Amino acid sequence: MLPNPYEVYIGLEGGAASIRNFEPVVVPGLLQTADYAREIFRNGPIELDPDEVERLLEVRLARQEILARDERPRLWAVIDEAVIHRVVGSVGVMRGQLRHLVESAQQGKTTVQVVPYRAGAHAGTTGPFVILDFPEPTDPAVVYVETLAGDIYLEERSDVNRYTLAFDRLRAASLHPDDSVQLIERLARTLR
Repeated sequence: MLPNPYEVYIGLEGGAASIRNFEPVVVPGLLQTADYAREIFRNGPIELDPDEVERLLEVRLARQEILARDERPRLWAVIDEAVIHRVVGSVGVMRGQLRHLVESAQQGKTTVQVVPYRAGAHAGTTGPFVILDFPEPTDPAVVYVETLAGDIYLEERSDVNRYTLAFDRLRAASLHPDDSVQLIERLARTLR
């Protein structure tokens, strides 16, 4: 059984027209391979038994099915360069994950950008967040922040504007999407 707050997030994500995701430590969940996600769950902050890991993995993979829909959401993922250098699992798992990121970025409606180390301090220093925009103009955007103490949903216009500005600044500090893909490809080839 899923924790109820996660069900809420999955419902919002499934109805979104666009998803803007910043991740400073791990690959965004919608872009994780099964092997990478399994390692994240196994070694994350919450102790889980093998059955719980597999159940969360099933949910993660089911969530990713929204990217295969005809009317799929636009996904814009900005990741810190540390994400692509941190070997999660084995070198093989990480190489597969990096190749999956490249393939995902080459599909329509998915953009992946890397904030390079040389960008220094940036607008994402407070941690990961997701901005969900919806097709109906009457449905306001929602910012989702996951914490160990619980999930936070922000709907106030001033909060959403603050996170939108942070995301825009992160995109500006990032490598161009093509350069980001080239960096990820190069790293996948040289990973030992």
